Amino acid sequence: MLEQSSVLREMERKMDKVKQVYIGHDSLITSLGEKMQTFYALEQKECGLSYNEKYGMIVGTINRALPLAYQQEGCTFFESLVINNTLAIINESQLDVKDQRLLVILSTTKGNINKLEENVSPVPEDAFLGTTALKLQAYLGLSNLPLIVSNACISGVSALIIAREIILQGIYDNIIVVGCDTLSPFITEGFASFKSISSKPCRPYDKNRDGLCLGEACGAILLTSDKSQARRPYLYLNGGAITNDANHISGPSRTGDGLYLAIERALSEANLDKNDIGFINAHGTSTVYNDEMESKAIALAGLTDKPINSFKSYIGHTLGASGVVETILCIQELLTKRVFATLGFEELGTSCTISVSSNEQTFTKEAFIKTASGFGGCNAAIAVSSECYKGIHPNYDIHVKEVCHYSLPVSCEAFHDFIRAEYKKLGETNMKFYKMSDLCKAAYVSMANLLEQYSLNQYSPEDISIVLANRSSSLDADIEHQKIINKHSEEGASPAIFVYTLPNVVNGELCIRHKIKGNNTFFVEDKDNGTAEKYAKLLIETGKAKAVICGWCEKLSEKYEVNLKLLIREKINNYGTTSKRTQTAFD
Repeated sequence: MLEQSSVLREMERKMDKVKQVYIGHDSLITSLGEKMQTFYALEQKECGLSYNEKYGMIVGTINRALPLAYQQEGCTFFESLVINNTLAIINESQLDVKDQRLLVILSTTKGNINKLEENVSPVPEDAFLGTTALKLQAYLGLSNLPLIVSNACISGVSALIIAREIILQGIYDNIIVVGCDTLSPFITEGFASFKSISSKPCRPYDKNRDGLCLGEACGAILLTSDKSQARRPYLYLNGGAITNDANHISGPSRTGDGLYLAIERALSEANLDKNDIGFINAHGTSTVYNDEMESKAIALAGLTDKPINSFKSYIGHTLGASGVVETILCIQELLTKRVFATLGFEELGTSCTISVSSNEQTFTKEAFIKTASGFGGCNAAIAVSSECYKGIHPNYDIHVKEVCHYSLPVSCEAFHDFIRAEYKKLGETNMKFYKMSDLCKAAYVSMANLLEQYSLNQYSPEDISIVLANRSSSLDADIEHQKIINKHSEEGASPAIFVYTLPNVVNGELCIRHKIKGNNTFFVEDKDNGTAEKYAKLLIETGKAKAVICGWCEKLSEKYEVNLKLLIREKINNYGTTSKRTQTAFD
């Protein structure tokens, strides 16, 4: 008995030393108003969606008659939202903006994409997401340049997961994750081209749902390892995972297995049992196939008895902001032990029975799951709890080995002719290649040449990840899409072009071709930052991937540069082996 007690005490000692990721202050603005206004509206089941003549559809827009505090001189509306919601966190927490251990991560899909409406050449600098990062740094006086995550509709949840991973590695103490997207014809006409827009306020999971409603919003959350910065009562971001369906770039998986994997991995990392979960806030876009897929994933995870809701029928689908904004709303639900109703829901319209309700529900558990899915076949899930993580992190001793690399040759030929010739050398007969954006074509050819040097067959699809970065995001495809909109053609925008206006679709195409189902992340930054490779190493060092394809993938006009590396896990000691890392991946 004495020996057993000693073992238990040692386990408790180790548990206490596990670094926690606390949730601190938050801030948001939606079509329902600022934070407290939004909470009140949800309680009253008020809808923030209405018909907008500019866009010709029902949307959720932020009131442009904002307080003067929001009007930042020399900044766009999008930038002002980002700056002010970030500033709210800094002021409330009294964080030192000059602190080297403070980082801001911005999640967005399109940023200042409305700048393309000016139809000028060269592309306005404000259209580049990197410019937004620089403005954010300058206006707030930050020591560190903000990091930008652009992973389609999972961007917000992805950013929270990345922030957690970085904090746990001791790289930063405080990270503000801010998610924002605003509406423009670029976005509304793009989604309309998919015939996915509802003619009335959307009805997630309902039998009569007929499409989504778009919205705009901005939200910011502080994640911290500093207990003094945590909100009271304490809340913890205990786990998260990013996966890929490896199935289709614009349609969700029909099986739900990709999202199911993300949920299972998030729960496993959080050391939470299904019985610990009080509710699920799902993506719930109200499209036929997305809601159906989610019901299957939730069924596979054995969570059909948990209350499930969606906020999209209140504020619309807010794209890159949705993961952050909806997590803030979920935090309010966890604190008050009630699940807001899913507005517009009357009768279940999915093949798997899930617990959606048109009325507010209560619960007694201490944790929730937030999920998201998006173009490129990407999925993400996080687990948040009011109880700290009590598992013991295994100690890894892992050497990251670069086994091969490939750089796309620079040619004097026109890119169109050059990339077709390079593809023909592969000897493949994938006709979908010719429909891809130039950015995807460049990555596709480079990846194929990279993997001719080293086979991934020894790894399961779930253990392989792709992490890429560039400066221009998907501006080549963006410009083509904007040209079609500017013509005001009766045919409208092209879904075949619009889907490629998201940089992470590159990851999606590669995942489909090579059956990769692990983490897939796209950063937008200057080349010298090297974030893709740093994050790839972190995934391997923390045991979240066994092989990662990472690197730079740029294509804008006739200029292109692709440099890819394959990194693998070379050595793992047994669990319990202690290994001190002298340098972190992001150092």
